[in-house]
Amino acid sequence: MSQPPLRRPDASMTLLTQLMDRPLDPGYAAAAARRRADGVPDGRPERSARTLAILVLLGLLLAAAALQTRGQSTTRIAERDRMIAQITSQDAVASGLQRANLALQARIEAERARQLDQQSQGALADRITQLGVLTGAVSVTGPGILLTVNDAPASVPAPGSDPRASAAVDNGRVLDQDLQLVVNGLWASGAEAVSINGQRLTALSAIRSAGQAILVDYRPLAPPYAISAIGDPNQLPATFSDSPGGRNLKYLADNFGIRYNLTTSTRLVLPASAGLDIRQAQPVTPPAAVTAPPVVTSP
Repeated sequence: MSQPPLRRPDASMTLLTQLMDRPLDPGYAAAAARRRADGVPDGRPERSARTLAILVLLGLLLAAAALQTRGQSTTRIAERDRMIAQITSQDAVASGLQRANLALQARIEAERARQLDQQSQGALADRITQLGVLTGAVSVTGPGILLTVNDAPASVPAPGSDPRASAAVDNGRVLDQDLQLVVNGLWASGAEAVSINGQRLTALSAIRSAGQAILVDYRPLAPPYAISAIGDPNQLPATFSDSPGGRNLKYLADNFGIRYNLTTSTRLVLPASAGLDIRQAQPVTPPAAVTAPPVVTSP
């Protein structure tokens, strides 16, 4: 009887057996044996020390960077606080000068009226007072409406946040063009005098924006915006609601959440304009008549 042929061992099984029996490559084992025979250490302590040194150096660099960043942030915060303090101080100085200017202007108006009365020019004094009301040169008192306009609740910045952090215009924020439409609507509806947050408006007043701040005659305003208008309290509210300014305000409230409230008042006090410039008109001299040359006709 012939014996069955021998089966060759599976190559994969042989490789697994070698990996189980000799997990270390023979070349690495021979090199380690030669180093031990020559008295050379295997270098693991050196690699460990080098790795530790690199880690320590990396940690020192990260700590130095963190301290530097924290120092720069602290410096920026200190500079920002110092600038805010300077702005607050200068604003207080400007407000004091404005109040002093209004007081002196009131004294000038009273002295002028007294001088005109002494000269028996009462009609001229009344005319000057009427022009002072129209131009905003004198303070006025009378019935009218008080319109308060404020940003949408979601547009109010958090305490301590920087309002310039967002470059995009928030639709829920009152803009300078919104106040322009409101003021023009009040003038067109019959208002005799208008002020915003105590700033009297004249024919030369400008409502513009600087960043996200609204300026009236270069004075910054903060919401809510209290707009006082002297006029007939029985007709002014309805007329203003039908004006382009009133319709635009209602559109902003319905679509973007801007808040406004309109109430009537029997007595409003509007100060005089602190930035009024006196200008004197000059008569225009008519040009000299040009003499036409004589017309020559032939016989």
